[in-house]
Amino acid sequence: MQGVSTENTSPAVPKVRWSVILPLLMSVLSALLMVLAKRQQSMLWKVGTGYEVPARVINALTNGPGFYFGHLVPIPIPHALNESLSYDGDRIFGVVLLWFIVGLSIERRINKQALDLHHPIRAGVLFAFAALICGVSAFGGMAYIFCPSPNMACWDQIARLWPVLTGIAKYPLRTSHTMVLSVVVWLLALCAYFARRAFNAAQRSLATRT
Repeated sequence: MQGVSTENTSPAVPKVRWSVILPLLMSVLSALLMVLAKRQQSMLWKVGTGYEVPARVINALTNGPGFYFGHLVPIPIPHALNESLSYDGDRIFGVVLLWFIVGLSIERRINKQALDLHHPIRAGVLFAFAALICGVSAFGGMAYIFCPSPNMACWDQIARLWPVLTGIAKYPLRTSHTMVLSVVVWLLALCAYFARRAFNAAQRSLATRT
């Protein structure tokens, strides 16, 4: 009798779809934080302007530009639903878009399909443009915090720097300045990331020409 091969073939391991998992998880988390922020609104009673509830600040810290700029895309949301989400429901699209891009980038790098590997020139231009946009936006965020009056020079408003920093240190999860500063940190990190990717793409482009 011929020997029967008993070699086992392991089933293919399904790939993790980060571009699906990350947007789904973060959008659910963001929505839960919005519901919690609605319940925390009573904390803002008679506390003055410039204060926020902790859940909303945590949402901004977690999702950065996705949360802060998400409302710039007009998406119709039923009033009752938007009210239950502390009138931040239109920001969920920005959260989904941010984490979809992050997840897609992770997938492409794992699968060796990163844009700068196959199209270094296009990737270099795209990443350089993205780094520029993030850098300019971060500068605008810092100017918004420390130089809010466009009619005055920044050095005339330097006295504002200390109260802002002490307010953030004293109430890290209660001020709108924390939200803006968190977005600035996100943008600076993204600027550095895209600048590095643009530099790597430029190196690959030069290497293919030599």
